[in-house]
Amino acid sequence: MPEYRVLPQGNPILFFGRTLYDARQQAMFFNWSASGFRLAFEGARLEAEMVAFAETFPGEGPNLPYIAVFADGAPQPAQTLRVEEGVSRVTLFAGDQPGAHTLRVVKRSENSKGRLGLRALWTDGRLTAPPAPEARLKLEFVGDSITCGFGNDMAAEETVFDVAKENVFTAYPAVTAGLLNADYQCVCISGIPLCWASDPEYRLRLPAFDGFTPPVRAMEHHYACADRNHEEAMGLTEGFTPWDFARFRPDAVILNLGTNDAFRLRVSGCSPEEEAHFIRRYEAFLRQVRRLNGPAPVIACTLGSMDYYL
Repeated sequence: MPEYRVLPQGNPILFFGRTLYDARQQAMFFNWSASGFRLAFEGARLEAEMVAFAETFPGEGPNLPYIAVFADGAPQPAQTLRVEEGVSRVTLFAGDQPGAHTLRVVKRSENSKGRLGLRALWTDGRLTAPPAPEARLKLEFVGDSITCGFGNDMAAEETVFDVAKENVFTAYPAVTAGLLNADYQCVCISGIPLCWASDPEYRLRLPAFDGFTPPVRAMEHHYACADRNHEEAMGLTEGFTPWDFARFRPDAVILNLGTNDAFRLRVSGCSPEEEAHFIRRYEAFLRQVRRLNGPAPVIACTLGSMDYYL
């Protein structure tokens, strides 16, 4: 079957969401929730070479990435797949007869629960130019586990997270975009706060796990980057790839941050100084979002705190 290698630019497929080309892996990574790619082809079969990295967290791991494959404009996925760790060949479409088809491949799980890159495509026919995107309302959602759809498909009595039951399609960004007939992208990681405490001694202390150090993440440090989470996981400590904000110009940016800041404040004593620090960092983050996106988009602030008033 003809092979189509994924390149940093000029691909015969359209990527959406925040993506990052990793030259060492020779792959375009689409790690963020609801990111992915769409394409058109003529044939009966389409396969992809993907590279996946598992993420581990005590009591959970290893977490591997999940994707949903939508065929020929259908509103529900034709299949939902877990992509195994390492390099693997994944069948995205297999039909009985050759024909003209469109596919949309979407990351259902989040950035910190398994990372995934596309390296190549094969088809028994040929790739064709995908339809041009419709001119629609564009929304960007910035948040934490609430935005990711963390545990959305878990039963109430289940207490251990299973990445197979994380579902961005039932989270509020997808629901909102569906109601408004909008395109959307997500910048979200479970557990991420807006900022870290000003006093290191005041930061939330997680239980001690042998051989595990909780990642230090804050949205104010990740938002300007294409995918700092991936680059840090691959060993980079500085010089993170900036996101090209011209690639997606939202009509509105919806911020749903604060739950993890509130949790940190509550369990650490509700220091007035730290609450004032959060206010200052929130205001600074709003200025960052405005500067990076320009004057056009509406910035909607929803604190998102689940158990503490900020």
